[in-house]
Amino acid sequence: MYRIPNSLLTDIQYNQSLIEKYERGEISGAQLKSNRVPMGIYEQRQDGHYMLRIRCTGGLITPVQLRKVAEVGAKVKCSHIHITTRQELQLHNVSIADVTTALLLLKEVGLSTQGGGGNTIRNMLVNEQGGINDRQVFDPYPYAIELTSRLIAEKDSWTMPRKLKIAFDINEQDAYFSLVADLGLIPVVKDGERGFKVYLGGSVASNPHKGWLVFDFLPIKDLFRAAKAAKNFFNLNGNRKNRHKARIRYIFYKNGDEATKQLYYDEFKKLTGDPSLDFEAVSLPFVHKTPEQAPIQDTTEEFALWKARYTQQQTVGEGYVVVIPFLHGNTSPELLKKTAEFLEDFGNDVIRFTPRQNMQLRNIRENYLPNVYKFFKGLGLHLDQPVLLNNLTSCTGADTCRLGICLPKGLVKGIRRRLEESCLDLDSIPEIRININGCSNSCAQNAWTDLGFSGRIGRVGDHPYPAYTVWARVNGKQELAKPQGYIAAKDIPQFVENYLGIYLSEKNSYVDYDAFVQAKGAEVIKQLLLKYDNVPSFDDDKNYYYDWGTEEVFSLTSHGQAECSAGLFDIIELDLSTIKEKQKALESDGADVEILLHDIVFSASRMLLVTRGADPRTDDEVYDNFENLFIESGLVSKDFFTLIEKARHHDLLSPNKSQVDALAAAVIALYASMDDSLQFKAAPESISEPAPTATTSLQKDFRGVACPMNFVKTKMALSTLASGDILEILLDDGQPINNVPGSVRGEGHQVLATEKIDNYWKVTIKKK
Repeated sequence: MYRIPNSLLTDIQYNQSLIEKYERGEISGAQLKSNRVPMGIYEQRQDGHYMLRIRCTGGLITPVQLRKVAEVGAKVKCSHIHITTRQELQLHNVSIADVTTALLLLKEVGLSTQGGGGNTIRNMLVNEQGGINDRQVFDPYPYAIELTSRLIAEKDSWTMPRKLKIAFDINEQDAYFSLVADLGLIPVVKDGERGFKVYLGGSVASNPHKGWLVFDFLPIKDLFRAAKAAKNFFNLNGNRKNRHKARIRYIFYKNGDEATKQLYYDEFKKLTGDPSLDFEAVSLPFVHKTPEQAPIQDTTEEFALWKARYTQQQTVGEGYVVVIPFLHGNTSPELLKKTAEFLEDFGNDVIRFTPRQNMQLRNIRENYLPNVYKFFKGLGLHLDQPVLLNNLTSCTGADTCRLGICLPKGLVKGIRRRLEESCLDLDSIPEIRININGCSNSCAQNAWTDLGFSGRIGRVGDHPYPAYTVWARVNGKQELAKPQGYIAAKDIPQFVENYLGIYLSEKNSYVDYDAFVQAKGAEVIKQLLLKYDNVPSFDDDKNYYYDWGTEEVFSLTSHGQAECSAGLFDIIELDLSTIKEKQKALESDGADVEILLHDIVFSASRMLLVTRGADPRTDDEVYDNFENLFIESGLVSKDFFTLIEKARHHDLLSPNKSQVDALAAAVIALYASMDDSLQFKAAPESISEPAPTATTSLQKDFRGVACPMNFVKTKMALSTLASGDILEILLDDGQPINNVPGSVRGEGHQVLATEKIDNYWKVTIKKK
């Protein structure tokens, strides 16, 4: 329903010209990537396979458009079609040769992938209750559609410092995604005039924050002006050097609340004198039809249970709203085409995709509900499960995503199976939302849900295992969730059953789930985590070292080329969390002080060794490396040398407790000062290799160095070079050559060549 920009055809043709140059070897993959990603074309874990992300504002799509998506998916032989947590559609595993064909066919029905990725205006979220629920102040959909049309027509919407996400809600009481969007919009009415409450800078990604209120009431005519001001403000003040700090919230972190708001207001004021920027929502061309097919009757208990679970009478407009669940949001082109053809009989205002990765139908007359049930039941969908099970939401995880660590889709299946076999009354808690993310990013919004999990790496000895941080919204429904600890992936289904069981047993004592969480939920979670705290060694139980849905032992190096850096920081965070846990344990009565102090010193000594390329295998090697790389280099005070030696020889540390605390604080502060090249602000020049005096290539032999240490050593070598200098590294075949070049590209450097030499590789890198 949004308007395609006039420039889209030219943009598609230009992207095709770059694809042709890439295939002829005239440009690098990085050069192609810089254009294809903003066009919504993502490379997937398997080289040569791409995902196309199709914009569907607020999940709105017509049956005719949906049929075209299905036909395009079949034509380009995509593996599946995916409903995202941002209410979009994705075509997966498309050949680069078929990309342009797909984009041109989608354009025919008013659909575009542009802005599906990169530093762009992303798909706008809209609360799918808009237009059907009388709790709305007014329907936000016409405003979201028109705002999309106007923003995507501007060329600077594709070249921002980082992505900009916009979300609409239906009122303040039910406000949800608007509170954590870069630009959040809540409908309000003041003195009979429609407008929006406006939030700026929210996000649930790393270092999350709710948005800052910038307007209590923004008149409708200023809506585009406010959005354009946010874009201009972001373009002027966003961090273009460090993509990890390039979201709007970091401008607030840097400048403070009031100063940052003033920067935004300054941009808004610049636009107030231009009447061409006035906003007015257009009427959406909705058509509601009575199907030609005759209504059928269904008096079975199965239909009655489905109707109670998945349908609800609309309080705005006529008809019922129906939720159609799709496991993991995945479906096939064939199934989606049948769905579109079935729904065309109901008109063009019948489909929304939801952030739970399901399909919402609306304006369905009650006498046609049996037709809907029969049709989708015939497609083999999971219609007879409790709502909670079909609302389990995860990102795609490491099976296709290059950033993934764990396999959350496999974990969802494990949770479903466990809960199906339980005796829990899941129908009494349909509102509970469980979100699972495969890494520390927040694509599945684990920090903005009732119970969240984010993938990480645990370790027992030398063996990493798949694990997840557990998140709970302990401060209320409209507040960010907080991490409560972490748990091995293997134990999560049992943990979820235990946790829900406890809530169900006490449910009647609380107004709602959030009241339970605020009163005691966090303590319940922490007590349960203690139950699963003792992960057995690899030799004692190998099951803990396999992720859900795979037959391969979990490994830091098995997750694709972008995982080197993620694995590196997980190693650091593991020791950091241990330090904090042991420090807290020291406060408990009866604590074994000596053991805890030794654990703190050991973790503090090991925590940052990975940044220097050290890979110690014994306790002595940990202490040796820490003394040589941190104390002798001057990064850490020489006053700690005696303490380290006491820890090495298992001497009493309780007389030195204050020094143990000081060591932990010094290491944590050093970590906080570390830049993207793994260098420390306090680092003397002597600890780094001298930079070459000329721009001739520096050569390093990293054969025999395992991942992620080979990547760490590559980063350190690059840190000694000037921009444009050349680094040549030698890598082993297998995981090193599969992982390191991709991670180097992810840092922004250019991989000029990879050359196979006997059983190893030479990689030539140009520093950014």
